Amino acid sequence: MLWVFCLCGAPAVKTLLSISAVILLLTLFFFRVHSESGLRELEHCRTAIGEAKSWTVESTNQPESPNLVTIKTRNKVSCPEDYENLFQSRTPDDLMTEQSTIHANGVTYVENVDGKWEKTETADDPQIPKQCGKGPSLVQSTVVNAIFELPRRRAASIVKGKLQSIDGVRCQEWHVEYGNEWPQMPPYTVCIDTKTHLPRQITYTPSGATYEFKGWNSTTVQPPGL
Repeated sequence: MLWVFCLCGAPAVKTLLSISAVILLLTLFFFRVHSESGLRELEHCRTAIGEAKSWTVESTNQPESPNLVTIKTRNKVSCPEDYENLFQSRTPDDLMTEQSTIHANGVTYVENVDGKWEKTETADDPQIPKQCGKGPSLVQSTVVNAIFELPRRRAASIVKGKLQSIDGVRCQEWHVEYGNEWPQMPPYTVCIDTKTHLPRQITYTPSGATYEFKGWNSTTVQPPGL
């Protein structure tokens, strides 16, 4: 009886192994296609930001504890050299401080503690020329960097997420994981405009820090009223 069972079971085991192998191959195939489509989208994004002439990046750091300070930043860039950097902090007792710098038409202005603007001899931001023609530095260090890092890392992945709507603009989420290989990099989710391929939002998974991108090719930087 045992011998008959083995003879009958052997073909079934072979069939089961064959099916498992096919499923594994299909899984690997679809994973590869999925990854390649993600990398193609990142490439489209890199091209789009390289052609952008202006943009605004905003972030709000909401503290986990109500006893900590809330920080908000806003950075405007209008190529080739105009920019505005805003830093705001709000304490739990609603005390707000703000610091802002504007560089427009070759002149730099700094906002003092009284909210008044003063011209300064400070040189323009040397980082701005590095962004014009390549896109915001944050996108360069995430999206553009992933194009080179993901293919060389065994445990890295890019997974398609939800279709979102941000400020009325539809964007596709892509979840990027770098794995544990050196140098270690934090995972994040980027939401890319389905029409323009420009990033709308980047969220770092561990911390929840979120950066929103808006005003693509429509952001302007004007001198403050003195």
